[in-house]
Amino acid sequence: MADLEGMVRRGVQIGLSREEILGKLVDQIIFYKNISWDDAVKYAITVYDETLTSLKPCGEDYRDIFCTKEIEASAGSVGIGSRGSGDFLFHRLLIDVARWGGDRDSSIEFDDAGWVRLGDLWIVAAVDGIHSRLSYFPLLAGFHAARAAARDVMVKGAFPILFTVDLRIGDDGDPAYLLDLEAGVAAVSKYLGAPIVGGSTLRIGGDMVIGRRVVGTVMCVGISGRKPKARRDVKPGDLILMTKGAGGGTITTTAIYGGRPSIALKTINFNTLAALKEIVSSNLLEEIHAMFDITNGGLRGDLNEISRVTGVGFIVDIEAVLGLVDSDVLSMLRELDIDPLGVSLDSIAVIAREDVIEEVRRMLKSKGVESNIIGRVIDQPRVLYRDRDGSEKPLEVLHRESPYTKIKKLVGVMTPDEWSKISAKLEEASKRAQALRDKLYEIALINTILAP
Repeated sequence: MADLEGMVRRGVQIGLSREEILGKLVDQIIFYKNISWDDAVKYAITVYDETLTSLKPCGEDYRDIFCTKEIEASAGSVGIGSRGSGDFLFHRLLIDVARWGGDRDSSIEFDDAGWVRLGDLWIVAAVDGIHSRLSYFPLLAGFHAARAAARDVMVKGAFPILFTVDLRIGDDGDPAYLLDLEAGVAAVSKYLGAPIVGGSTLRIGGDMVIGRRVVGTVMCVGISGRKPKARRDVKPGDLILMTKGAGGGTITTTAIYGGRPSIALKTINFNTLAALKEIVSSNLLEEIHAMFDITNGGLRGDLNEISRVTGVGFIVDIEAVLGLVDSDVLSMLRELDIDPLGVSLDSIAVIAREDVIEEVRRMLKSKGVESNIIGRVIDQPRVLYRDRDGSEKPLEVLHRESPYTKIKKLVGVMTPDEWSKISAKLEEASKRAQALRDKLYEIALINTILAP
């Protein structure tokens, strides 16, 4: 992909001449589009002129409404989308901006899904984007995004009732990719009996972004007659039950880019959704304190995030966890030197009293679902794991999730050297965004014509 508008803005920022910027634009345009050099120059000049015009509001009144005050740090350095400590910080800042008050029966916090009460029902919603590296494998991308969104709804104790799909493609992308992505979502929709009721189709950046990449977002909405299960409701002494998993989008990506495509086929199943159907339909749901799916960042990320929010801690048995990872998937992770505790496993964790956990395990076993107790909740805000030799060690969260492709290993998981400065700037940007939220609201009110 090439963000032509972004290239112009970057060129102006670093002091390139008009001719230098146009030259770079023409190179990108010719690379992606089957047009003549003369037409590419016309395209480039138009992009350049429009972009420069768009910069003018940044020097006028209300420039804070039109133009963002950048913090001069990249999304990659922050770790956005990488399910580590940087991403968790950014999520907290997003919540600060999003939370304006509202109904106290609504939920916006660190959880798998959010919810709002409507009469005697709870409406639960979750959104998952397709895995960034599955853009060229859209059928699998849609399947895994839909399954993940449904999991997030169901671990709250809700039944999915509908899906929506946001499809976006580069200007030079083939529309067949969007149809395949929709088909992947539709397979999950069919299994759950929850129809796809809407969505959108857009080109990424319109005419200003060229290339073939596909991105997409799947929303799942569910309903429940009971208040959703929140992670904050875990209690010291509770046990943690984990179901067996073969992974989802992350494992698929690892398999494809690690040269083991047959492993990716093992991720195509409804096992976790079937297990959740049983749990959500059972009388045991009332006695369960919390559930969550082991998603990107893995147990390492999930447990540390819950511990930070709730003030409790966890201790897990590493051998018990590894015993619940599909054997072929686990072999691949070991061969590629990937930490199983730091990646999504498409497993479910159920947290409750010991007697309830035993009942859940017996029920799942009767339905052919393998599960086991992997640990317990402790009253200290720390996360530990018990190794093979019985010793207990900290299970720390990293700045980014466990690297599961060669490029991720190259980028690494280390916290940037200037993280304290970056995080401080992020805090400032969040406060600024909150002020802008309120300012925008007031402007909109002034400009709103109220009916007499």
